[in-house]
Amino acid sequence: MKKVYGFLLFTVIFCLISCSNPQQLILTSEEDTLRNELKTKAENIKWTNEIEAELLTAKIDQPVNSSNKDYISPQMLSTIQELQKAVYPELKNYASLDSSQMNTLLFSTVDKFCKELCKGTENIYPYFDSNYIFNYVFFKNDFEPVVKALKTKDYLFEKYFICKAFESQELNQVPLRFYNSQDYIDLSVYLTYHNGYKITQIEVIRWGKTYGEAEKE
Repeated sequence: MKKVYGFLLFTVIFCLISCSNPQQLILTSEEDTLRNELKTKAENIKWTNEIEAELLTAKIDQPVNSSNKDYISPQMLSTIQELQKAVYPELKNYASLDSSQMNTLLFSTVDKFCKELCKGTENIYPYFDSNYIFNYVFFKNDFEPVVKALKTKDYLFEKYFICKAFESQELNQVPLRFYNSQDYIDLSVYLTYHNGYKITQIEVIRWGKTYGEAEKE
């Protein structure tokens, strides 16, 4: 019985001592362990001095040569072309040939008119606004010298250019140039939209000297 009491007394004393001196339990995660290991290894790595360190701060005065053309693929060229804006030629002292942004219906109407005018002036009146049909008569009369100069041929003009238009809700102005084997003529066509684009006026900007008229500046 004394042994039992002695064991119980020893147990009580041990518990009291343990409670009066608590130990802090530190739990270390696997992530912290890996981080510490990587940090230790990084600190122990011996780095060599950089090679040609001056290249990092040197000023480049000479152009850098591109890679051999054999390494340029069609896909790369296609990408470069898409990034570059298209450059359109201009008719000197007249207008740009950039009609890429022109309203589709407007361009189609002007294109059909140009095709008809290349044949003559007789069948272009449907392209005029009915309220401005008198301007068709004026234009036809003004164009008579051109018709007479080319009356032995089946066409007035061999080709034409539709130039960059000046568009607005009220009025659209489209510069045109017509060519034949002898000379050229510049016209400025004005159109409005009423259930389709119709011509209200055609202004002759420049006559060719071939037609017996002085060139307008």
